[in-house]
Amino acid sequence: MKRGWTIVWILALGAVLGGCALWEQVPVLPPTQPPAELTASFGTSRDSIYLTWRGVEGATFYEVQRAATETGPYAPVGTSATPSFQDRVGRENEGKWFWYRVRACNAAGCGPWSGPVRGYAGRPPKPLGVQASDGTYPDIIRIEWEPVPGANVYQLYREPSPDPGCRGLCVVASNLKTNFYEDRNVRVGLRYTYAVRACNSYGCSELSERDSGCLEPCPVPLFAHEE
Repeated sequence: MKRGWTIVWILALGAVLGGCALWEQVPVLPPTQPPAELTASFGTSRDSIYLTWRGVEGATFYEVQRAATETGPYAPVGTSATPSFQDRVGRENEGKWFWYRVRACNAAGCGPWSGPVRGYAGRPPKPLGVQASDGTYPDIIRIEWEPVPGANVYQLYREPSPDPGCRGLCVVASNLKTNFYEDRNVRVGLRYTYAVRACNSYGCSELSERDSGCLEPCPVPLFAHEE
């Protein structure tokens, strides 16, 4: 009887140990989901861009890549054990857009890349999409541009200036809280050229690309007959 119990105990112990061995042999799989809710900072630091995202189940670290444009090419900038990353771009890259993507990894490999997001350090990048109206309104020229994330105010420049002592592009509005302006100090027969700067606590961007506007009837541009 005692010998029988010994045999049963040995068989039971073998089953338990065998089960542990089988459990330990289950392969680790790489993450299957890309990091979600990826964000990059807009001018919160003069020399760094901060990234955050939602953690991915099964990830033990994350790879971060950066590019100068949305479509790339992307290059590695570092790894992180947590769902955040500080990219020290340096003062020389202040006011430049950078694009980022992130993927989750573990010992078995890495999952898919996140969608790209953009951010910048320091002063804002220059505004894009500046457009001035051409005879759309009877007594104003309306200037619009794309908002710059993280910008506090905008400065609008115009040529010719309403100030006779200022030559070239001169400031006509310096504390704009919106991404548009209605210029009422204009007259028929002149074409006005506009450009915009975006500003935050670190300073102002470079001047945007220029666009011209006028009141109807708009003056005919020089060399309009040429292709």
